[in-house]
Amino acid sequence: MKNTNEIVVGKPVKISHVLIGAAAIVLLSLFVTGFGYLPWWVFLIVLILGIFITLPTCFNSYWRINNEKVKITSYSNNDAIKLMQLLGLHKKDEQVIKLANIENAEIIYKKNIRISPVDFNPDYLNLYLDTKDGQKYTLSLGNIDYQKLATIIQFLKENQIELIDKQGIVQLLRENKNLFTHFHNKKWTAV
Repeated sequence: MKNTNEIVVGKPVKISHVLIGAAAIVLLSLFVTGFGYLPWWVFLIVLILGIFITLPTCFNSYWRINNEKVKITSYSNNDAIKLMQLLGLHKKDEQVIKLANIENAEIIYKKNIRISPVDFNPDYLNLYLDTKDGQKYTLSLGNIDYQKLATIIQFLKENQIELIDKQGIVQLLRENKNLFTHFHNKKWTAV
């Protein structure tokens, strides 16, 4: 049963998604190798490359927050280890931060510097946490909606955590404004 008092930012990995992705790679590998027309070792090479290159890029780290703690689940930057983590063969990194240990939080929108006209990577919307013991954490908010952000802010306020929002992001999301349009001043690029 899903906890309604918990917000998940990012997408937790489900084994069904991993298996569907692996099945799609197998079918694509069969198609590329002509469904057995080429030798079996060519199929294996294409399959292994497909699984090791494609599958790890489809899944990213995520985090969840409730009124007591923040739990960060992250995957390795090494694709081989990340693949093993996705398949449950290697332990993923999980950090738990008690909200009582957080001194302040800051929301920052950072423009992605685009050098190429085909760079479609999104800008960065992050929540920075500073703990009382001097640790710093960066949590991606991604494409969060105002309702989720309001719940996160409520969790922080209930624990007397100061929220710093120098850019007025909370107000912009409350007004349903597009952050990209607002921060880029209707210009295409951030350069």
